[in-house]
Amino acid sequence: MPPKNTKIFFPTFTFLIAFLFSCSGLSQSNYNMNLSYPVIISEDVLEFEIFIRSISNNFYLTSYQCSFLFNSKIANGGELNFTYIEGTSQLTNLPTFANGINSLDGVPKLTFASMADLDTITEVQRLVGRFRLQNTTAFLNIYPNITWNFSGIVSTLLTGEFFQNITIPENHTYNITLGFNSQRTIILDEYKLFQNYPNPFNPTTKIKFNLPKESNVSLLVYNLLGQEIETLVDDRIEAGTHSVDFVGEGLPSGMYFCKLKIENKFFETIKMILLR
Repeated sequence: MPPKNTKIFFPTFTFLIAFLFSCSGLSQSNYNMNLSYPVIISEDVLEFEIFIRSISNNFYLTSYQCSFLFNSKIANGGELNFTYIEGTSQLTNLPTFANGINSLDGVPKLTFASMADLDTITEVQRLVGRFRLQNTTAFLNIYPNITWNFSGIVSTLLTGEFFQNITIPENHTYNITLGFNSQRTIILDEYKLFQNYPNPFNPTTKIKFNLPKESNVSLLVYNLLGQEIETLVDDRIEAGTHSVDFVGEGLPSGMYFCKLKIENKFFETIKMILLR
């Protein structure tokens, strides 16, 4: 049973993909879909990302539905909410359908899906999306144990060209195991600027970035006119995931940009909204 007060998502109908048929006689697409980079944003917010790439030949991804079991005791009596973070997907067919916590199979599952469209999947890894699990109170200090699910009505299912079922459960993998009681720094294998949280914010928001190795780092905030508002970081920083607070006290409401610069070679920018 789901924890008390857990928010359960009930779509008006079972996921679209669950009703699609499998076509015989078509070659099997070989791919990897990875649950990666789970990060504790705050005591009540957890985020992770899903990536996909082809292992051999390019193929069409027509639609997808992803389902994850998790340790629902982390709710700690609070109300959980699971969402896709808009603007994070690199696919044409966005994971914006049936987002939520679904209990049609008798246990709560984190779920998201797409509608029907065509994405060409190549050997270049693409971000399906970044997802957020948020609680109305602090998470319980236990492992969330988020795992791929391939059973029941609400299960992980991918379709290729002509809606052929191309799901290969063993090709759905994990990159990092996240523990709430772990004291070690999670070091990712790439430079990364995470979306600020909260967003919109008033007046303070937290910005996280990752360094796979010690680097010269600049973290700058600009307004819509391209004017620099504040330098948050300008130093040589050790490897790991780091967090900086941006305080918009005295600034007008509107959109701002935060740019991460590494060794004057790597650049990544996020949009932030100050809303008073």
